[in-house]
Amino acid sequence: MRFARSVGAVVLAFLCPPAASAQQAAPDGDLLNLYLDCPVMGCEDSDFFRRAVPFVNWVRDSQVSDVHVLVTSQPTGGGGRQYTLAFIGVGDRVGLDQELSHASAGDATADAIRNGLVEKLKLGLVRYVQDTPVADRLRVDFEGEDDLGVGSGDSAGGAGDPWDSWVFTLNGSGFVNGQSTSRFSNFFGSVGANRTTEAWKLDLEGNFSQNVQEFEVPEDDGSVSTVKEVREDWGAGGSAVRSAGAQWAIGVRADIGSSTFLNQNLRASIKPGVEYNVFPYSESSRRSLTFQYLIGPNHFSYNERTIFGHTEETRLQESLTARLSVVAPWGRWTTSVTGANYLHDTSKYNVAISGNVNVRLFRGFSIRVAGNYSWIRDQLFVAAAGATQEEILLQQRQLQTSYRYFTSFGVEYRFGSIFNNVVNPRFGSGSTFFF
Repeated sequence: MRFARSVGAVVLAFLCPPAASAQQAAPDGDLLNLYLDCPVMGCEDSDFFRRAVPFVNWVRDSQVSDVHVLVTSQPTGGGGRQYTLAFIGVGDRVGLDQELSHASAGDATADAIRNGLVEKLKLGLVRYVQDTPVADRLRVDFEGEDDLGVGSGDSAGGAGDPWDSWVFTLNGSGFVNGQSTSRFSNFFGSVGANRTTEAWKLDLEGNFSQNVQEFEVPEDDGSVSTVKEVREDWGAGGSAVRSAGAQWAIGVRADIGSSTFLNQNLRASIKPGVEYNVFPYSESSRRSLTFQYLIGPNHFSYNERTIFGHTEETRLQESLTARLSVVAPWGRWTTSVTGANYLHDTSKYNVAISGNVNVRLFRGFSIRVAGNYSWIRDQLFVAAAGATQEEILLQQRQLQTSYRYFTSFGVEYRFGSIFNNVVNPRFGSGSTFFF
């Protein structure tokens, strides 16, 4: 939270005692009703925010709030996230809107992120609480006087950056478990590098995974046989994207890899393309509607001969993706449609539709729906010999199919008191009953 290094950094310190005392000084009805709409990382501990900002009434319904604070985020080139806090006036404060931003470092802890968000929340609330009884108890402190004139380092490729905006990530994980008749293991590792500036976005990544399942199966004659299936995948790829104005981008993607699950001894592709955003990219944390077109060759070398009689082939493929993302006080909506086909045979295509929506329909009632559906007609890799019974049951081979789908849904309805200022962490914060 580089307030001390930011020009004109302002830290708000409200001289308020705990929530109960603040409410004694000013009745609840005289305090600002605040609704915090923050589904991003850093807002998981709602008790922390209530303790840190006790000079407002925390309400659980945006329709009874005076200010609706909508928090969105998107990744930064340094591996961190750029948070945008949109303060939206409600009721008598309609039209009194503003936006503040907070950037977290790539290695920032959850505590550092939430503290940074709290400081920005306090800063943004100043204009809304200045006509409430707590205004007289407000103090503004200024820090970082010695750093005036020194850059904050937010811009990429600064003179003081020995890495020239490159960020590297190493990741490894695994698990091993089992019992007397079965054993499972999974190992995964990846390495990544990226460099993001206003003009360029460069990404490189490599990964490897291995999944092993082993079972001891009793036979009719009393003996025991062992069934062991191994699934291995590795891949490496990258992309280079060049900004071409406020709404255009051009780039190229390339990858190479192998997958026993997909019957691919080797796959390689390179696809240049272009993307257009109906809205300026600067608004992408709240809304975006992009159209992306890619075209290029795919080369495949197969472990087994395919149902089309090939052990190796190179095919030209094109794809078009449309993606809509909207984040608003009424909820969130994301939808994408992707169509791709091979140019040597347009009957070899796939179309995928996916989306999720979370909408507050009326006071206290919201719905959430997510799902995807794919029409699949381009499985060039399916082995002619088929899959063994073990491979089918253990899902070690991708089988031939014409479609794939997934869906989830839920509803939520809350009613009762609109205020939730009290913090009481005893016996945890959940609703589990102990007997």
